[in-house]
Amino acid sequence: MPSPSRRQFLATLGAAGLTSIAGCVTYDRPSHEGRWPPETNRYVTDVSGPGSDAYIAWSREMRDAFPPTMPVVADGTVYHLDSREAQREQSGGTWLGAFDAKTGETQWETRLWETDEHYYFYHLGPPVFDGDRLFAQTHDGVKAVSTDGELLWTFQNLGPHQPLPDHAPPLVTDDLVVAGSYGTDDGGQPEVLYGIDRQTGERVWQQSVADFDGGSLWRLTLDGDTCYAPLSSDGRVLALDATTGEPIETYDAGPIGTVTISDNQLLVLSEHGQEERLYSFDVATGTQQWSVDLDAGMLEGTVVTDGTRLYHNEFRYLVARRLDTGEEVWRVGGTDDRYIHQSTPVIAADNLYVSAYRSLGENEGDGSFLLVLDPETGTEVGRVIPWNDGTPDTSTPAVADGALYLSHSYGELVCFEDCAAGVFDHCLIG
Repeated sequence: MPSPSRRQFLATLGAAGLTSIAGCVTYDRPSHEGRWPPETNRYVTDVSGPGSDAYIAWSREMRDAFPPTMPVVADGTVYHLDSREAQREQSGGTWLGAFDAKTGETQWETRLWETDEHYYFYHLGPPVFDGDRLFAQTHDGVKAVSTDGELLWTFQNLGPHQPLPDHAPPLVTDDLVVAGSYGTDDGGQPEVLYGIDRQTGERVWQQSVADFDGGSLWRLTLDGDTCYAPLSSDGRVLALDATTGEPIETYDAGPIGTVTISDNQLLVLSEHGQEERLYSFDVATGTQQWSVDLDAGMLEGTVVTDGTRLYHNEFRYLVARRLDTGEEVWRVGGTDDRYIHQSTPVIAADNLYVSAYRSLGENEGDGSFLLVLDPETGTEVGRVIPWNDGTPDTSTPAVADGALYLSHSYGELVCFEDCAAGVFDHCLIG
């Protein structure tokens, strides 16, 4: 659906301008098919997204919660979690919405919870799509919602204190939902992991991390029937059987984010005081395979791997490394012209997308854009620049066939597609 600015431009161009391109270009819009993410905390797909000629195909005004949350795509629908802070004149809470992937038309929107109290985080992480329902972590607990918007059950898992400022979507197996008790450790209570019946919302098992010297939970990772729980203050990763909650193995590192599993390797971004490292462990034995020092300053986002290389953020940089040795292959960013935002990169077919900033000059401020790279070489393929004079924080992108979706801190959910024909930086056909 064209935006008002595009309609105005077409009207200004007039019939003569349109006649000059009529009959010269035919364009089929992309199918928007595909599922994103393919699995929870996995950000690689064979589906091709848009390139450097992308334009905003549609956008939806959303609420003002921070940080922006990655959309989820399945069966031609975009699902998005959205929150609003409680203020004097209005209550706060969290909504889950479903939007047509091609047009952005609202299919349904469900308010998951409502509150008059102020919280730092009203929801944590994107929703998790699993066939006939979605699961979401809100400050009111884990929610199960049908794909037509019906709230099915709520499981109370959060503690009395503010959870860590990290996204914490639940994990879903064939029969269970696995979630943590984020927000208890600050109150002197040990964090707890729960196995929840997928259909009923009843507790099946629980496992306290008190026996592992406590620690604050970060995002969980699922690989087969094994759940990996990073314990940030304890400096270890705890592996459990997701079906029973029984501990399997511990890995000694200082995790500060989500761990990534690839080819029997456990990848951990770690921080010990001022020391920051990237570790690789053998999943089966717990043996450290390699580690590398990072000059990061701040580590955020998730390590992404395509089976041969891994990609991760360092402060102002995106770095590619060999998966088997940790050896650096390339890095981009670190200049005023382009420096990388602390976020998770995604790989779609032959393109790697990552959020970046650029300097527009001393008197013009900064701007945000999506950098499109060749994953093999780090060569810049193009830039998607929707904001010429602003620096919104953006979510991790979601990719479907020919389209890329993200939310940003200016309060919008946005769909990008390739432009087939343009004049004076305006897209005419697309």
